[in-house]
Amino acid sequence: MPLNRKNNYQVGYAKPPQKTRFEKGKSGNPVGRVKGSKNISKLLLQALSEPVTVSENGERKRITKGEAMIKQLVNRGAAGDARSIQLLLAEMRSRLESELSHDEPSHEAKGQLLMLERLTIEERLELRRLIAKAQGDQDASSLVQDGER
Repeated sequence: MPLNRKNNYQVGYAKPPQKTRFEKGKSGNPVGRVKGSKNISKLLLQALSEPVTVSENGERKRITKGEAMIKQLVNRGAAGDARSIQLLLAEMRSRLESELSHDEPSHEAKGQLLMLERLTIEERLELRRLIAKAQGDQDASSLVQDGER
């Protein structure tokens, strides 16, 4: 095949018929993405906002799945689960930092952030014990006391 072929043909490879080509300045997808189509964050928010029935203190309640997850995380942290405590403290720290960066820093927020950073292991155990006691969970407070020994 000769290398200097002339490309003066009307229809062929990469040259569709003139009447089926897109017009200049017009999109091939004029409608675009359908409004309200789901992306991962919308699906996650939708799933977390679904209601679920839980039994709390012998009383049945309807709360969202997100609320149920947070309650479980806090309860596990109060029971002494180190991973839950780390997640909760990290979330508290990030919320306090975002408060500090958005508004003019409040004295209370600064103090809370410093307190979280300076907690020793003994103070964290005491915090767990106090949270368990405040929630009236005798089993968790005894578990924390056993962990201190």
